[in-house]
Amino acid sequence: MCFLGVFGIILMSIVNEIEFHQINDKYAKLSWFIKLTITLSTIVLIGLIFYYHRLDITLNSINNSIGNYHITITYTKIFFIAVEILICAIHPIPRSFPLHSNTSLENISSNSTISTHDTFSTAIDILLGVPSKYQFLVSPYQILQSSKLIVFARLYLFGRVIMFHSHLFRDVSLRSIGYLNKVSINFFYLMKTHLERFPTLWLTAFCVTFCIIGSWCLRACSYLPNNQHLSVADSMWLFIVTFSTVGYGDLTPSSYCGRSIAAIIGLVGVFSTALVIAVLAQMLLLNRWEKYVHNFALQAELEKERKTQAANIVKFTIKVWFLRNKNRSELSIRYLQAQRKLFNSIDSLQIIKQKQRQLIDHCVDQIDIITIQRSTNDKTCEISKQLTFLKTKIDNMEEKLVEMNININNTMNDIQKTLHMLLDKVEK
Repeated sequence: MCFLGVFGIILMSIVNEIEFHQINDKYAKLSWFIKLTITLSTIVLIGLIFYYHRLDITLNSINNSIGNYHITITYTKIFFIAVEILICAIHPIPRSFPLHSNTSLENISSNSTISTHDTFSTAIDILLGVPSKYQFLVSPYQILQSSKLIVFARLYLFGRVIMFHSHLFRDVSLRSIGYLNKVSINFFYLMKTHLERFPTLWLTAFCVTFCIIGSWCLRACSYLPNNQHLSVADSMWLFIVTFSTVGYGDLTPSSYCGRSIAAIIGLVGVFSTALVIAVLAQMLLLNRWEKYVHNFALQAELEKERKTQAANIVKFTIKVWFLRNKNRSELSIRYLQAQRKLFNSIDSLQIIKQKQRQLIDHCVDQIDIITIQRSTNDKTCEISKQLTFLKTKIDNMEEKLVEMNININNTMNDIQKTLHMLLDKVEK
């Protein structure tokens, strides 16, 4: 499905380039055959879409132990299937086979009116995704120019390729773990995991793909003052200026379709800039061991400063005491300077201690807390096992003591009986 969708997009772009240049009858016939190929591939693609959804409904019925698969078909599912078929069905349809050469753009532009057949053909081309070279002459249909972009909506099939070829989705054990933790292994989850692992690769691929598609769409929708489509270089320059939200104004979209595309490009550019900043911020973060080394260096530096300020406190305290004992006036300059340095050293020592406490707090992150919790749980399990073992031993000792007590009581009774018998015999 993905191959047929991308194949149709490439052929559609080729047809549009032929329409842009309006060359001789040979290429007009080639354009008709390419349109026929797109139609045949679209029919196969729609058939595969029906087959895919049939398998999806059947698997859903099996997973939920439903005997009749018609029960799983809802109005929402029918709506999404219809939208998907509509998106894939829009393509340039080959009409009558071109027996004669097409009318050149200069002849069309020289006429003040356009025939009803040409106007109808242009409208159909706009709706089916093929921009005609003289669309700007048909003002009632200019608002429909954006429909040509619907063909690029077939790129949603890349999402299914990514999902069905991901080991996270195909591994049953991982999906079971996700289900137990209430995490759905869907397309959005997979994209977040890929962005987490390979952010630079995925952002670069997205920006390059979006640049190619957006530049071509601007080329198809925007015109120069001489009613010619933008060149590839100009369309790429207009895309870069709009994507980076610079907007020099040397090139501007000249149709509603081009303005809509430019607005979308600007929004995506702002969004991509935010993603790039987030990725760079994440890449510049220190990992766990680098953070430990950095914090150790800061801790050593603060410790040196703390010792220095503590020594200064002792030194200036002795100096203040010495100046006071020499009967110096408390308003003398040397005494005031020593006292000021003493107070400054005390304040600096308090600030250093506060920084050390903050550094210790920063050293302990969530990973350390989890590690401490795990080690505490392990030690608790070991202690509980030892307590259980000790309890078992104590129970065994109690049982043995009870048995020994019983034996001692029996022995004492036997001795008592023997003594009574001996006393009886002695008395006799």
